Amino acid sequence: MTAAKTVVVTGATRGIGRAIADRLAHAGWRVIGTYRRDRGDGDRHPPLAGEIAPAPAIAFVRMDLGSDASVGAAARAIAARAGRLDAIINNAGTTDDGAFLAMEEGRVAALLQANLFGTIRLTRALLPLLRGGSDASVVNIASLAGVAGKEGQVSYAASKGGLIGFTKLLARRTSRTGVRANAVAPGFIATEMTGMLDDDMVRHIVHGTSLRRIGEPADVADAVTFLLGARYVNGTTIKVDGGFKR
Repeated sequence: MTAAKTVVVTGATRGIGRAIADRLAHAGWRVIGTYRRDRGDGDRHPPLAGEIAPAPAIAFVRMDLGSDASVGAAARAIAARAGRLDAIINNAGTTDDGAFLAMEEGRVAALLQANLFGTIRLTRALLPLLRGGSDASVVNIASLAGVAGKEGQVSYAASKGGLIGFTKLLARRTSRTGVRANAVAPGFIATEMTGMLDDDMVRHIVHGTSLRRIGEPADVADAVTFLLGARYVNGTTIKVDGGFKR
């Protein structure tokens, strides 16, 4: 019997990360998920509230991407638990919208630390655990904002644009060891983050999307699943935006 593959999914207890963890667990992967807030986030989903019966195992590790010490501790815990990895899904991130010229430097730095520097640091720590071969890969969850930019999200767009650049560099660097790296750039997806938008903004978004709907976390999980199995795809960014036209 073939041993289950092992994947790390950051931000795995809610939204897009939870959908990815769900999908991979149902496909037989052993999932190690991270969460940032109190331990209850992990305890409420063991394994994700029992919804993932086919999963060989799901474990949770607490991690704050904005803290160097927390990222280091999480990487050590993952290494001790997993030994070897087949994939890393860097999904965890945050946003802090505001007028660019009025945003304090500390807020900009915190966003870059969480969305970009923390992700780079964790990836660098976990890369030695990835099995070589065409099946191993890193998938970074970026954003449409990092591709096209968005008003009120200059710092967020910069962090996600940096993540796309990191993905391209990583793809060239790790291809020699048989590890692929790609990114997914979601548009407007129905999560807690976008749930704060008012009805007028939602209608505006839907009108600017050729499929005339908001995306679902499962739509992003589709793209991630494809990239994990696409052995001849490397260094690319897939937009999951419903054909956003603006």
